[in-house]
Amino acid sequence: MRSRILGFLALAVGAGAGAIAIAQSNTSQQQPEKPPQVFRTEANFVRVDAYPTRNGQPVLDLKAEEFEIFDDDKPQKLETFEHVLISPAGPQSQRSEPNSIGASQQAIADPRNRVFVLFLDSAHVTLEGSWHAREPLIRFVDRLLGPDDLVGVMTPTMSAADVVFARKTVVLADGLRNIWPWGTRQTLIEDDRDREYDSCYPMSYQADVVAEMKARRHERNTLDALRELVLYLRDMREERKAIVTVSEGWLLFRPNADLTRLRKDPNDPTGTTQEHIPTPPPISVGPDGRITTKNRNVVGNGIEQQTCDAERIYLAHIDDDQYFRDIMGDANRANATFYTVDPRGLPVFDTPIGPEPPPGIVVDAAILRRRTDTLRTLAENTDGMTVQGSNDLDIGLKRIANDLSSYYLLGYLSSNAKLDGKYHNIKVRVKRPGVDVRARRGYRSATEAEVTAARKAANPPTTSSKDSVTTAMSSLSRLRADWRFSMNAVPIAAAGSKQISTIWVAGEVPAGEAGRAWTNGGTIALDIRAGDSTATARVPLAAGERAFAVPVKLSSPVSSGDLNVRASLTATDPSAAPVTDILQLDVATSVGQPMLFRRGPATGNRQVPAGNFQFSRTERAHLEFPAAADAKPGSARLLDKSGEPLAIPVTTGERTDAQSGQRWLTADVTLAALAAADYVVEFTTGDAASQKKVMTAIRVTR
Repeated sequence: MRSRILGFLALAVGAGAGAIAIAQSNTSQQQPEKPPQVFRTEANFVRVDAYPTRNGQPVLDLKAEEFEIFDDDKPQKLETFEHVLISPAGPQSQRSEPNSIGASQQAIADPRNRVFVLFLDSAHVTLEGSWHAREPLIRFVDRLLGPDDLVGVMTPTMSAADVVFARKTVVLADGLRNIWPWGTRQTLIEDDRDREYDSCYPMSYQADVVAEMKARRHERNTLDALRELVLYLRDMREERKAIVTVSEGWLLFRPNADLTRLRKDPNDPTGTTQEHIPTPPPISVGPDGRITTKNRNVVGNGIEQQTCDAERIYLAHIDDDQYFRDIMGDANRANATFYTVDPRGLPVFDTPIGPEPPPGIVVDAAILRRRTDTLRTLAENTDGMTVQGSNDLDIGLKRIANDLSSYYLLGYLSSNAKLDGKYHNIKVRVKRPGVDVRARRGYRSATEAEVTAARKAANPPTTSSKDSVTTAMSSLSRLRADWRFSMNAVPIAAAGSKQISTIWVAGEVPAGEAGRAWTNGGTIALDIRAGDSTATARVPLAAGERAFAVPVKLSSPVSSGDLNVRASLTATDPSAAPVTDILQLDVATSVGQPMLFRRGPATGNRQVPAGNFQFSRTERAHLEFPAAADAKPGSARLLDKSGEPLAIPVTTGERTDAQSGQRWLTADVTLAALAAADYVVEFTTGDAASQKKVMTAIRVTR
């Protein structure tokens, strides 16, 4: 069931990515022309979206002179004014998709387009809740959204960078209807870490520890995902972002010292049987004769007991109540609004009758009230609204769409001209009696560095090492802790040409429990689209192998466009669920990027392809940069995340692939001396007059 849910999410995101790759023209109906966008370049220009209402209904006839704006309690002069009225939703054929990733980002940044994220809190929604919500959610995304609205879907297991925004929602609607059991609360569906907790604490007198650890971890994962989404959307646009959160609420755990109390066996008459006392990993001699702290006390699913104990201590000390308040503060500063939806309708009890005995009626009522209160608090404190206490979810979801159906775009030149990067409060008032207005609450002023960068945006900048490091680090946003498959793709130009004719693809499945389904091998089907060119390939994964690297020749050469690689994995083991993964890159910016390989104890000391840019300190990272026949071997160095060079040697060389004849320049770095952090390998080729630097970010773990 969990695999089907992940498959649906991959399908929904993949469909959005495909929609971006294929432009759809609107020929059935001529849309009225929008007013031209006006871009202001002044450092102190501030844009505010205001939502005035009277008795809960949008006010549509306000004039510019009826608005008052205050910046840090100082009145401001209105410079720009526009009323945006969302047109009624039309058929899917009238919704025009962006035709590239850049066009999608530009559409999101357009203040005249509404942006919705449907956050499905799978860990805190029951199976019944996901069933009850499926048709109302389908009608919400299919009928209530306007033709220019963009919508994406996210769950706690996704990275915010993986959210794909699209206008056509057919695939998303089909997924909600056909694969509706995405809610996992109060079910037998567990992830690998849940099962590892069971292995760490298997005794019956430890059951309360395991249950609370699972609940605390899932709640923190959800809150982490919400905060990441808020910060991600903050950087995408200034105007309001609507996060429709489908959840049954949270308990907001506070520190609980009792979780770390050593449990005793109540059935032991001597009272001496109890949990072990947590200790650090012992120092011992490993199989290779070297001193190591690798723990041999490994429980059933391959997790060290010390890891379980460390997470138990960490989870006992988390304060989700304060973290929840911090998220609301971040949302207000990011102009992100939460609209919460309790899919249960009119719940009577929060806890099911079985299989475990439920709490008393009074306790259960308090838990239910706590959950619903958190949903209401999140919505009310971010200028949103909550849908709960009603079996008719359509009415509430329609209120959400109507709430954002009309708004005013106001712009002013702030009297505060300081480039200090500080947060400033905004207040918007309407002179007309009886009108309430909700608006952006504040903004962070630009810094001198940001203004300088913005003024140079029209010209090709000479990128500094620190800026290049920051850009390279952004690629690590693709890394996910719960990954089941990961890819890397490198475009290769034909000999004597600048056009791309081949895509090298590397992929790998994780080691340990997460990759156990691929022990007997499998098959990977690759579907590649680069610009207007396509290619397909089938790659066998031999038994015992978990990585591959293959060149795939395109149907025709390309020089630019989006690069989309879709991989469908089918394991030889018939009981293993298939996996689908999608990689989105830009052809032009990906040229010259390296293939990555890893070598260490987990690979049997063999060099194997790496699709994931995360490495262990016990491994060696090997990078291969595509090179022309006359290219000279370059130099390389390792930088920290601030762009400062480290005293870690990087060995360079070259090789030529025996089968394809492709020449590669190589760089090797041993990671043992590094702390767990993010780093960049800077590879330089060419002489001083035509020097080229390629920055590749990697993440090093323990």
